[in-house]
Amino acid sequence: MLKTLDRTHASLTEAFASLAKNAQRQRYHYLAAVLTLMVIVAVSAALAAVLAAGKQLDYRRGLITQYVAEISLLLHGEVSFLRRTELTIQYYQQTGDVRSLPAGVEASIRQTGVARGDAGTDGSHFDLLVSQAVRDAWSASLSDKLWRLYEAGQSTLSTQRAFELNHRAMLIGLTDDYAVITPSVEGREGGRARPLQPSDVPRIRARLLQQLQEQTGRRVPARDQRVWVGPYVDTELGVPVMTALSAYYQGDTPTMLVTMSIPVDALVEHLSRRFPRGTLMLLTDDQRIVVSSRPVSVETGHMLQTNAAQMANDTYRYTLHGAILREPLLSGFGLVIAYLPWSGLAAILGWQFAAIACGALLLLVGIALTARFWGLRLLRTAYDEATRALENEAINHVLVSATPIGLCIVRQRDYSILSGNALAAQWLQHEPSADTLPTHIVAAFRAALPADDEAQTVVFAAPLQPDEIDGAGAQVLQFTCAPARYAGEDVLFCAILDITSQHALEAQLRTAQRATEAAMRERSNFFASMSHEIRTPLNALLGNLELFVRTPGLEAHEQRVRTLGVAADALRRIVNDILDFSKIDAGEMKLVTESFRPIDDFENLALSYAPMAPGRPIRFYSHLSPTLIQTLRGDRTRIAQIVNNLLSNAFKFTSAGKIMLGAEVLIDTQGRRILSCRVCDSGIGMDPPMVSRIFHPFVQGEATTSSRYGGTGLGLSICASLCELMGGHISVESVKGVGSAFSISIPMAVPSDEERVAQPLPASRGSLLVLCQETVSGQLIGEWLGLYGWFCCSVTSARSAQEWLQTNRPEVLVVTGEYELDVIATLRAVRPVNAVWITRGGPDRPTWRCEGVLEVSEFSHTAIVAAADLAATGAQDGAGRVGALPVALASTRETMKTVAPSAAPQPALLGLVVLVAEDNPLNQSLIVEQLQTLGCEPILAGDGRQALAILEHTEVDVVLTDIHMPVMDGYELLAALRRDHPGLPVFAFSAVTDTQQTDEWDERGFTGYIPKPTSLGELEAALDVLCTDADEAVEPAVAHEPAIASDAAPQVPLKPTPEFDAQTKARYVTMLKEHLETDLPKLLAIVESHNRLALRDWAHSAAGGFLIVGEPQFATQCRELQDLCRKQDPWSEQMASLALALHEGLRSHFGLDEASLR
Repeated sequence: MLKTLDRTHASLTEAFASLAKNAQRQRYHYLAAVLTLMVIVAVSAALAAVLAAGKQLDYRRGLITQYVAEISLLLHGEVSFLRRTELTIQYYQQTGDVRSLPAGVEASIRQTGVARGDAGTDGSHFDLLVSQAVRDAWSASLSDKLWRLYEAGQSTLSTQRAFELNHRAMLIGLTDDYAVITPSVEGREGGRARPLQPSDVPRIRARLLQQLQEQTGRRVPARDQRVWVGPYVDTELGVPVMTALSAYYQGDTPTMLVTMSIPVDALVEHLSRRFPRGTLMLLTDDQRIVVSSRPVSVETGHMLQTNAAQMANDTYRYTLHGAILREPLLSGFGLVIAYLPWSGLAAILGWQFAAIACGALLLLVGIALTARFWGLRLLRTAYDEATRALENEAINHVLVSATPIGLCIVRQRDYSILSGNALAAQWLQHEPSADTLPTHIVAAFRAALPADDEAQTVVFAAPLQPDEIDGAGAQVLQFTCAPARYAGEDVLFCAILDITSQHALEAQLRTAQRATEAAMRERSNFFASMSHEIRTPLNALLGNLELFVRTPGLEAHEQRVRTLGVAADALRRIVNDILDFSKIDAGEMKLVTESFRPIDDFENLALSYAPMAPGRPIRFYSHLSPTLIQTLRGDRTRIAQIVNNLLSNAFKFTSAGKIMLGAEVLIDTQGRRILSCRVCDSGIGMDPPMVSRIFHPFVQGEATTSSRYGGTGLGLSICASLCELMGGHISVESVKGVGSAFSISIPMAVPSDEERVAQPLPASRGSLLVLCQETVSGQLIGEWLGLYGWFCCSVTSARSAQEWLQTNRPEVLVVTGEYELDVIATLRAVRPVNAVWITRGGPDRPTWRCEGVLEVSEFSHTAIVAAADLAATGAQDGAGRVGALPVALASTRETMKTVAPSAAPQPALLGLVVLVAEDNPLNQSLIVEQLQTLGCEPILAGDGRQALAILEHTEVDVVLTDIHMPVMDGYELLAALRRDHPGLPVFAFSAVTDTQQTDEWDERGFTGYIPKPTSLGELEAALDVLCTDADEAVEPAVAHEPAIASDAAPQVPLKPTPEFDAQTKARYVTMLKEHLETDLPKLLAIVESHNRLALRDWAHSAAGGFLIVGEPQFATQCRELQDLCRKQDPWSEQMASLALALHEGLRSHFGLDEASLR
């Protein structure tokens, strides 16, 4: 021990001196690296600024290139126009086909020397000027020459419009004083400029030739030469212009000058866009400034002209003042100079330069602070840590020598010991003269270490002496080895422990585990054997008990026999649960896959549990989806067992409330069929701790559950195991005292094509009405009946059913058990058709309960469909389908007699079936009563889609459709009817706002239109056209004048209010108030969402109702709001204010408070 301490002290003294020298050298290197890094940051910031400036200049170059392209395109268009005009002049000067001038042109020229020509239908004109001297000189051929000038001017104006050139062009005689000016001065200036006179022609020609002489030195442009002159102030336009000149030569003599003038302002518009902080300038070829995007000083202009003369095209020049770019334009016109001062570039990139500077400054400060407070401190810390490491190594050397664990370093190459402490040498019997491990330990190393030399820690045990691993008194060592590199070799650092006592304890534990597993197998075998032994006599007991119940004379012992049956059945369930649990526990549960329809098993389960609900305050619902009707493959027995267990628990733990069984087949993201089932109850519920372990074996809700409710606690555990075996899962949601909801999802296989049964499309069987308080139940009944070809409409109240029956003719009524027979009788009084009464305790086959009423169980979809078919055919006696006139219908007709005494049913219209597509309840009621008064049979649809659905199974004679409806509007309905029912008459039944609408309806193919609201006379006249001559083309039902050609179509006056008696009008007002209670909140929602189209449709739909009840002021407001929405595309505050004013007016007028608006 003393020798070890002396060697450690000498080593530490030498190591500390070397460590101090290295620390000083690292400090110098560190400071040099910090300075280098700061220089790199500064240079990078400068480079980033240069790159940002270059990127901005490139961006400006792209903008300038775009501007040059636009201006060049404009100039090319002007030059092309001049060429086209020269050819036009040549054609008309040389043609021999001379025609007559338009009326009045020659007379105007002879009288005043001025005439105006018309270019066509677009309303553009041109001026023709001829001086008195020229008229006198042309006296003999005046008409001929005027026609040639007129046609040339007309073609020139048309070419100008085709080229979309909005500048002035002129054809001026060089030897004679005549001119053609396009477009005309008055038309161009809106009547504010002084009209040109023939005396102005010499002045205009002299001005142009003077500019040409000054800038080019030529008196007249050469043949086929186009020359740009300017800028100069055009005396007629009063603005600076650039003018393109060319001359028409007759032979070798120039006779006509062709010009096109571009206002400089038009070029400024091209130059000034999207070029902030800089200047764009147009220069002529001789470096004269044409126009500048912003004013520049004389010095700046001279500098730019000088540099432009020295620069090549499409190049930048960087000066002390800024960057200059030269871009060429059309040859002969000039070039574009872009000038961006450095100050402007700095202002544009100010935030980028600031960000770069801030970033660089932050980095420099960060580097400095890091070097000062972290880097140098890190060096000092590293020195201190190295010092402590040396000290710790000395201490570790002492500790390794004194630790009670054997430590050694083993060479991987030959498993020889490089170093080790005394305890390792003692246990391994290692001598200083020998450095190898014992042979059996080397073999253990080789067996434990991985063959692929993967670096990982391994742990293994080996006996100190060979062949003693299982001996009772053998000493066993545990080796923990980790690979590493040491002294340039691959080594193993090994820790050695004496685990002799632990090894003996593990042997004892293994023996105990084998004994336990044997006991568990014996227990499972015992349970299985005893369950089989118990079930054999139990089955005999149950069979004889069933026979015993049928023995006559046991009425006095009926209760005792029933009690015996219940107890025996409970005992059988317990035995079955124990058998299933034993099979699952032993891994012997086998699934049997077969093809089946899930709907059959689920309906059987529902039918079996339905008798348990009567007599108890429990409502049992079976919500089975039509998707269950398909054929799938799976273990139907186990699926039924799972659902049966869940339903049994639901009825067991629910004393009052409701129980719901729901099931459907879903398709997951992988395309698999998933059978989803859910059982919900309002029973005792469970707390979260119980929910977490409810699927464990022998678990029940509380200590008293077994004694109170019975059971073994194995049912849910078996359900969970069966779901897992079938690849599914089960889950539960529960609240203590509220109830529980169990959900299962099981993947199902699809049968082969041979096993699948093709489902033919059902034939249309007509329409029926479903009355059910439960919305979900009503929807499911409708889906099942729809699957078999019925068109269903579901309502939730008897009042809604009565209103629906007044306007529709179903084949069958379907009423659920929440309503009694008196409700059915009331409905059949409105519409005498047979009814199907669906009750929980009803028969599983349709049974006539009374005249016209079939009763059937709600738990069998087959029975419900069969009952609907039987009710439709009226197989009993047909009495339910024929009866007296319904009371409601009779009263309606009496009312209509009061309204229009002369409107008796017309023989031509009797029995005419009219389909009305209308979404407004008030309009629905009025049109239905009017049609019934005329003897028609109305059928009502709320939108276009419902109308098409009705037409699939009902034949009608004529269709009346509103234009603006939800889901499908009147235009879409018309298109579908013209495609599927081309011969069916279709009338537009809508409020007419202007004559353009009626013209549009005619163009779209409507048979005619009926204004809304309409009178009985108008309605009768429209329908009578169809009946008088069906073979002839039907004219519009309401005559209308052609649309007036103006900017806005004339408004059609509001329809007069229909004449009603006080009782009828009060009824309509009540209906309108009920409608407004739900419609006014929609108006506020539309205003909040800024939906212009929805506001237009709302106003259109509401206007007709206000006219019906005699409130034309509100109809006028709706008309104004509708017109505003049609004319203004974006949402405006005017729309919002008008809509809110209408909302407040309606609420105040009809006495609707905020609480009533829902």
